[in-house]
Amino acid sequence: MKAHRKLARSAAEKLHTGQELTERELIAVFKTDSLNEDELEAVVDQLAGGDAEKLLEDFRYLEEPKIVTDCLSLWCPDVEAEMLAYFRRHPEQLYSLPPRKFEELVASIFRNNGFSVELTPQSRDGGVDIVAVEESNFVGRSVHLIECKRYAPDRSVGIGVVQRLLGTVTQARANKGVVVTTSFFTKDAQAVADETKHILTLRDYDHLIAWLSTLQLPGNR
Repeated sequence: MKAHRKLARSAAEKLHTGQELTERELIAVFKTDSLNEDELEAVVDQLAGGDAEKLLEDFRYLEEPKIVTDCLSLWCPDVEAEMLAYFRRHPEQLYSLPPRKFEELVASIFRNNGFSVELTPQSRDGGVDIVAVEESNFVGRSVHLIECKRYAPDRSVGIGVVQRLLGTVTQARANKGVVVTTSFFTKDAQAVADETKHILTLRDYDHLIAWLSTLQLPGNR
């Protein structure tokens, strides 16, 4: 335990000077419960390294299924598990994540639930952030288009976001659209989802916390 705390302190000092952490140091940092917002952002910023943004530049949802791979294998599984466990213990820290890092965390949750995931290139006007593909021996291949909204708890997700994703799912001939947010949905947005629940799912902060709490992580199985 003393060695672990010593490693975590060393890692914190490296964070403050902008140095990159080793795999063991990242794990040690996530095991601590004393990260401030700046430290958390610095740690998460080292994960995935930004390379995932270019993986889907030529993606066609159903025309080129062979390129749907597990881009988050760039993350060390042990580090990823500790990161998810950290946010399970401290869900309020989700609000400290930059939007892109929140997308990566949601992608990680889907990946740990058996999906192959890809992050789409960043865009300023919103839209699909993650393509998650599930393979089943019973029903075959299922493509989910996911839009993430890392909003403040008092900022709702409106009907425009939901209608836009619904149109994208229909046009792309995907199987399902999912909107995931750290806040909540307006009544109009929920009404649209209720009418199209066979192809559209809304997941708010409470659902997100439930996902994290039930996630089976390495070492916890």
